[in-house]
Amino acid sequence: MRIIAKDLEKLLIKLFQGYGAGAAEAREISAHLVMSNLRGNDSHGVLRAPWYIEKIKKKEIVPGSRITVERETASSAVVNGHWGFGQPIARYAMELAIKKARSQVVSCVTVKNCNHVGRVGAYTSLASAKGMVGIGMANLHGTSHVVAPFGGIDRKLPTNPVSIALPSGYDPNFLLDMSSCMVSEGTLKFKFNRKERVPKGWIIDNEGKSTTDPKDFYLEPRGAILPLGGISGHKGFALSLAIDALSGALSGAQCSNRQAKRHGNACCFIVIKIAAFTSLRAFKKNVGKLRQHVKSSRCAQGTEDILMPGEPEKRRTVRMMKEGIDIDDMTWSQICENADALGLDISSFGGKRSSRKPRADAGL
Repeated sequence: MRIIAKDLEKLLIKLFQGYGAGAAEAREISAHLVMSNLRGNDSHGVLRAPWYIEKIKKKEIVPGSRITVERETASSAVVNGHWGFGQPIARYAMELAIKKARSQVVSCVTVKNCNHVGRVGAYTSLASAKGMVGIGMANLHGTSHVVAPFGGIDRKLPTNPVSIALPSGYDPNFLLDMSSCMVSEGTLKFKFNRKERVPKGWIIDNEGKSTTDPKDFYLEPRGAILPLGGISGHKGFALSLAIDALSGALSGAQCSNRQAKRHGNACCFIVIKIAAFTSLRAFKKNVGKLRQHVKSSRCAQGTEDILMPGEPEKRRTVRMMKEGIDIDDMTWSQICENADALGLDISSFGGKRSSRKPRADAGL
């Protein structure tokens, strides 16, 4: 199903409000999901909407939860989201970190008791837009073990994403936003829903053998995602452990362990005030020179241009705003089912009724 971004966003707003979200929450979450699809981060896009609704039904997401600060200094804070929607909680934490960095140069704000925050880069970008460096990372509050340790077979770690954003002197700003494993779980779900194969080296089956079929990841006996790096996967593994500790232990939430039960995100956000070290103009000039330097390389066969972090997403957004967002049949059928339960007319949002019967979620 292909649908125009603005129509899809309006539909999601109505859906989330229908299932208990406040107007502001619904707008923020819907905008985040749609922008994720526009940028090519389908793993954190509309695919997540039916999952969020299920979490609301199970009272795992608590709409309208109050965000509180449990511990605080001039340069740090621990934010408790009380299991509300992740996007408003993460934004609140990053905005607090930005405010503290203005006066303290460097700040660190952690988050616990928070649901899925989506793209971590959405929050680090708030800092770069203010002329600061934003660093963000998250674990899964001790749960969601889907990644095998380097040299292992069993699921022991989450995908543990990390993001670094900084003002660059060119458009778009530099934005690194990635998981510490070979692929995000959401991307696998996207492939699974479409019944597509995945590249070799992403996942292993339950016996530790390489596989390209996402069924080997989702269906019993379940396999695992490999850590980032291929034959140098020890690097991705070590990065994941560091993210897990800084997000889970520093926030007072949990690092990955067998006893953790409630799925969510524990986060760590760090902001650096560039103007305390050098002028923002000089910083941007230096980053711009770095960009020019690496782009001057000859391109390998099959490559037309060397792209900086953030550039592929901008190009994709421009194209998708014109073409509309392509939603897989399974996700669309789940959206239609939830809309029907609320009495919403899908056609009024530019969509068509799905004739496919939703299956039980094969996710995590």
